[in-house]
Amino acid sequence: MEARFARRVDDALGARLASRGYACVDDFLERDTADAMRRELERLADARDANETGRGGGRKYLRPNRTKFGDEHLFGKPNIYECDMHDDGTLAETKRDAAYATIWEFFRATERGMADAFRRVIPEIALRDGPDSRTVKLQVNEGRGACFPWHYDNPGAPSNRALTCILYLNPDWKPGDGGELRLQPFCGVAATIQPKHNRLAIFFSDRTLHRVTPSTAAKRYAVTVWLDADFVDPRTGASTNASELNLNAREALSDIAKTAKELARGNAQRALSRAVYADEYEASLVECMGNARGADEMLQAHYEHCRSVKKNHALKTLVDALRDYRREVEASAAEVEL
Repeated sequence: MEARFARRVDDALGARLASRGYACVDDFLERDTADAMRRELERLADARDANETGRGGGRKYLRPNRTKFGDEHLFGKPNIYECDMHDDGTLAETKRDAAYATIWEFFRATERGMADAFRRVIPEIALRDGPDSRTVKLQVNEGRGACFPWHYDNPGAPSNRALTCILYLNPDWKPGDGGELRLQPFCGVAATIQPKHNRLAIFFSDRTLHRVTPSTAAKRYAVTVWLDADFVDPRTGASTNASELNLNAREALSDIAKTAKELARGNAQRALSRAVYADEYEASLVECMGNARGADEMLQAHYEHCRSVKKNHALKTLVDALRDYRREVEASAAEVEL
């Protein structure tokens, strides 16, 4: 499988990733391998369904999504189920079960093979090596509107996530089923990636604002691999508190297009994105959480962040200019759909 990774991650893919911040490659695995992974992931989902409905004694290999919010709370996103393949307590039985052999073969291949493949075509991001340098998670988004709000995969130090790789396993997916990956380059042109079967979507974890649109009647299956790196970007670990950004407001405002492009290239953008895309953040939180536990807390935290930016006159002026600039960009170019 590692040899397949090396063939599919080529120089052209690396160039697209470097220039746009995201890329995708179809037919990433051998078709038989992708089909087998889909069947095995369905089997894991069936074990959860059997447990919850009393139809059997299957273990809950796939558990409800839990996301840490603030310093104290764990909130779940409705109708999303996940399995961390590094959690021995959850998956110990499946390692010995031939019914899940392909998933575990993929997991073992990602230990070195995936980082090696990307390291060859994008050496500048200094991907780490070894078993602790990547995280692999299985995921099923149910129908009933399961989705993710706008977020970054690397919210800041001490996380070292550098590259997000999502393998989609949806042979029957069709337009209208939902579950698309939406990418929003900072003050750039948005892109939508359809979750087609055996497609790998790749983007920079620390500087790519993204979300998942609601799944409708169809389930959406995916395997995500996060690759860690030793960051060399001096802005890595920059405060997510916008008031502490090291920006000269007057200089930044003198050429707003240049400022937007510089922010897009690094992860300091995280401190401003909630304010620059305030309406989009709010709408996606409402769409994702509905009336679920944690919805109010997440919305109030979003409002508070935006209020803190507005209290700083220089930052508010900069954010207003960036909002105007992003609208100009959006009006002048069509969104990308892949």
